[in-house]
Amino acid sequence: MIIVTIVCHIWHAFYPADVGGVERYILNLSDFLSQQGQNMHFLLLTDRSSVGFWKTSLIPKCERINSLEVHRLGPGLPSLFEKASCKLFQRNFKIFENLLTMDLFKEAASIREIDKVDVFHVHGFWQPLYPTIGLMLSQRFQRPLVVTLHGDSVDYRDPYSMPIRSPSTLSVLRHADVVTTYSKKTLNMLQELGLGKKSRLVPNFVDTKSFNRPASTRNGSGNRAVMVSRLSKAKDPISAIRAFSLVRKEVPEATLQIVGDGPLYEHANNLIQEMNLTGAVTLIGMKSDVRRFLWNSDVFIGTRGSYIATLEAWAAGLAVIAPDFGIMKEVISDGENGLLVEPGNVNQLASAIISLMKNRVFRTKIAANSLQALRKHDIRSVASSIADIYKSLK
Repeated sequence: MIIVTIVCHIWHAFYPADVGGVERYILNLSDFLSQQGQNMHFLLLTDRSSVGFWKTSLIPKCERINSLEVHRLGPGLPSLFEKASCKLFQRNFKIFENLLTMDLFKEAASIREIDKVDVFHVHGFWQPLYPTIGLMLSQRFQRPLVVTLHGDSVDYRDPYSMPIRSPSTLSVLRHADVVTTYSKKTLNMLQELGLGKKSRLVPNFVDTKSFNRPASTRNGSGNRAVMVSRLSKAKDPISAIRAFSLVRKEVPEATLQIVGDGPLYEHANNLIQEMNLTGAVTLIGMKSDVRRFLWNSDVFIGTRGSYIATLEAWAAGLAVIAPDFGIMKEVISDGENGLLVEPGNVNQLASAIISLMKNRVFRTKIAANSLQALRKHDIRSVASSIADIYKSLK
């Protein structure tokens, strides 16, 4: 069985050294099912059209990463026209969007053996471009379509929510054979939209064994915090930095490592210097393997939508703090397997960090309970559920 996985929105275009959340999810799924002897071969169609022409030479058009065959679409003249219109007029024009969609669709449809695909699977839904291409490929080759909504907000007032009610989104969802989501709130919305019969609740997963903490790193000081997140406004890493200036007053030896990159990197770096946190707060940058940073920490600071990162932190034996919002609110029981704080509330976040760092018994209890909650998120059970969906469509 050949499954084509299509990622609709990538901010770093899958650089080999910088594998992000959704891409890592697909890579891990592909590797695990391959190791289990499942007769499944994964192709990943992803984006190169959003990258400047002068950078494309740094990003291979096609390559294999472990078991995953990766094809990057674009750029072409429609990509250039679309970028130019955005820059000159500060808006997107439908004609250029349509040209770009058709150009990338034709490129995808010409990939070798794409006609032998059994299932098309679209991941993510923040922009309509790649989900639309997935639908077009599904219709072109008359194959079933699966859509996975990697997002936990469907509130139209939220600027970072998935555009689940937009006509282009609904068109793809209504044509899909199966729609999966990890959020109960999103599942409820799908039911309200009349899509309940085709919708499935499938949790995110982590390979718990690969993140199991080595014995040599289990006796930490208790004062080491880590954050794994994109440095963007939506993720709000700035609140963690500000909170740490308060943490240091109570726990002078406390440290924070921030693993990730993004548009707020320079701002975050300047803030660290301004607040005299140099040496206490360190920006690590993007890393494809975050395990050693988790293993050398005691407390994990989650951000909005940091579902996979939180599961990895749980598996590594860390006590987790996360915003009281979206999927974090669904998977964390406050005071039991983690601490929930009001999003953007620097004082609450600082208090939560201090309480875990200063109370070893409490921190150990939170970490132990999280390992129990992690069981239903293990790749060994979740991957089989996803494989069953594929098999049911064959």
